[in-house]
This record gives sequence, structure tokens and C-alpha cells, in this order.
Amino acid sequence: MLSADQVNFAEECFAVFYMLFFAGLFGFGSDLSTSPIIPESVLTLLRYSTYAVTLFLLFLRPSETMKTALSNKWALGLISIISISFLWSSDIQTTIDAIWKEILPMFCLSLYLASRFTLKQQFKLVVWALLIVFLFSVALAIGMPSIGRHTVEPFAGSWKGVFSQKNQFGAHSAMTLVSLYILANYAEKRQRWALIFLCACFAAVLVSSSITALVLSIIGLSLTIFYRRYAWLGKRSVLLGSLFILIATSFSYLLFSNWVDILASLDKDPTLSTRTLIWHLVITSKIPASPYLGYGRGIFWNSPSLTTGFERFAYDIPAHAHNGFLDLILDVGLIGFAFFCITWFTAYVRAAKLAYSHKEAAYLWPILFLSMLVLFNISESYLARLTSLYWVLFIAIAFSLSPKVLASKSKLSQ
Repeated sequence: MLSADQVNFAEECFAVFYMLFFAGLFGFGSDLSTSPIIPESVLTLLRYSTYAVTLFLLFLRPSETMKTALSNKWALGLISIISISFLWSSDIQTTIDAIWKEILPMFCLSLYLASRFTLKQQFKLVVWALLIVFLFSVALAIGMPSIGRHTVEPFAGSWKGVFSQKNQFGAHSAMTLVSLYILANYAEKRQRWALIFLCACFAAVLVSSSITALVLSIIGLSLTIFYRRYAWLGKRSVLLGSLFILIATSFSYLLFSNWVDILASLDKDPTLSTRTLIWHLVITSKIPASPYLGYGRGIFWNSPSLTTGFERFAYDIPAHAHNGFLDLILDVGLIGFAFFCITWFTAYVRAAKLAYSHKEAAYLWPILFLSMLVLFNISESYLARLTSLYWVLFIAIAFSLSPKVLASKSKLSQ
């Protein structure tokens, strides 16, 4: 018979393992023109076996599962809209497959994390998952450059680690750096090992040739210092200040990304690899064609009839809009996007109040993650596109910050 500690440890290991799956650890070896090294049949087995285990664990605690799911109706509404988007999809089977293979497994893991673990426990598990993926990525880039670096133009030689593209490695590195900085500086007992890995992480970012990783890392660290340093101003002042800083930072990052002179000095395309042209066509032509409910989950970029026009300025039809918010609107329209905005804003307000009323590192994590999520999705698509650890963590944090869930977890920890 297993003891309670052994059961807890086993569940923590499973949670980390499943997060590694959504983080892309098992998809390593894919480049812009190749497939992952691990066979698709093995990945499918992993996907459905972990999915089944998660459902089993949720059914083991039906009361906690239901309370958590109903604690944030906006987040639940967002998931529901995406899940029924097959009703207005032009390709019902494709949308159902995307919902079954991507949205529902991510939602189950989010619900499991929020209902089973406290925010402190979640932060610990997330740090381990981020760090494992980062270290494995660095090991591939150094030890097996044919796998861990891009081998085809236009990014030949750039570090990508376990990911299929260098900007994904950059975003992951920035998130890992921020989480380690929180752990090294704001934990009750400062973790020296975190400081060592923090330095290693920053060094890897510097040598990775990813400008995105460097910029996002610096912005993330700056936001972390701001959120902690000005906690004494009071909840309302800090909340308004935090939102202002986040908006200003996002706007500045957007300007930086499009500033012709800076990009030219870095030998970059002034239109960010045609991103701005893609955004313009999506906003002026594609979204107005189906503004309220979108085209259905996973349909737009897989439909030749819908993606006409992009071939004028791109070598090929892009795989996504290079903006997570635009991709979400294409999937579920302005109605679904409104649910996302309300879910994000509600979580942000709750995260800000929590961060400024507690000194523990784990309570600083939600507001930093929600801030970085906005930055990540300005020039890339890391929301609900395909399977994404960022979407898993976003929904988990949204549920975990609900007053009922926080109160329940507080009682259990006493």
C-alpha cells in the first residue's frame, strides 16, 4: 500500500511529465522541413495514455473537479466556445479532431493542476518542467547540432533545441529565466541552485542567436523587479501601475519589433518576415468575413480557399498569423476573443492582488506569467494553436486564482 507522500510524489511526477509533452519535449528533431525523431505512433500512444490517466485522476476527486471547473465561468465559457466551434466549421471533422486531440487534453491537464495542486505546488512543478525542457534543448544544440539547431535557411545555425523553430526556443528560454529569477531572489529560502541555472540560462540566451529570446528575457526580468519593488504603493495604485507598465511594455516591444533601422542593423527583414503584411490582411479582410464566431477551431490556415491572398508577399501560405490573438479570433471570432480577454483580465487583477499581499515567490508567478503571455503572442502564436503549455498554464492559473479555489486550497494547507 502506497503512503500519502508516495502518492503525492507520483502525481507530481505525472504532472511534470504531461507538461513536458505539451511543452514539446517529445517532438524534438523537427525542423522547418522535417518530422520529429520519435515516431508519430509513439507520440499518439503518449497522448492518449496520459489523457486517460488525467481523466482517471479527475474522476477520483469528482467534488474538487466540479468545484474547480465551475469556479471560473468565463474560463469555462471560453473552453466551451472553442469546443463547440465545429457547429459553424466548414470542415467539421477537422475541427472535431483538433478539439479532441488538442483542446480537451489541454483543458483536462489545466483542470487537474488547478484542482489537485496549490499555487505553490504548481509553481514548483512548472519550474521543473521548464528547466528540463531548457536543459535538454541546450544539450541538443551543443551535443547534437544537427537536431538542436536549424539546418535549413533562413535560420541555419540558430538554436531551436527540442522545438521546431528558434522563436519557440526563445520564448521558452525567457519564461525559464523569469521563473528561475523568481525562485532565486524571492523564495522564502533562496535557492542557490536556481541562481546557477539562471546564469546558465542567460548565457545560453546570449549565444543562441535569438534576438527574441534576449529581448523577452530582459523585459521579463524588468517586469519581475517592478512588480516586487512597488508592492508598497497599495493595491489600486499598483494594479493601475502594473497594467500601464504592461501595456507600455507591449507597445514598446511591438515598436521595437517593427523598427526598420534597428532590424536593418540586425540584418533582419524590416517587415519581420512579412508579419505586418500578414496581420494587415487578416485584420482587414479575413476577420471581417466571419467576425463573430470565426471559422472554427483549426480551420482557417488549413483551408486553401480561405488563405488566398497571402501568396502575394510570402514564399508559402503561413502556418499561422504570427499573433496569438489574431489566431484566436480566426478560430472563435470576436465573441470567443471577448471571453479570453475577460478571463485574462480577471485573472490578472486577482494575480496582482495576490502578488502584493504575499511575499512568497509562488504568488509572484501568476502575474508574471500572464504578463509574459501577452508579450509572447504579439509576434508569435502561443495561445490555443495546436497544443501549447502556455495555454495549459493560462487556464490552470485562471481557475487557481478563483476565490473559491484559493479558499479551498487554503483550508487544506492549514
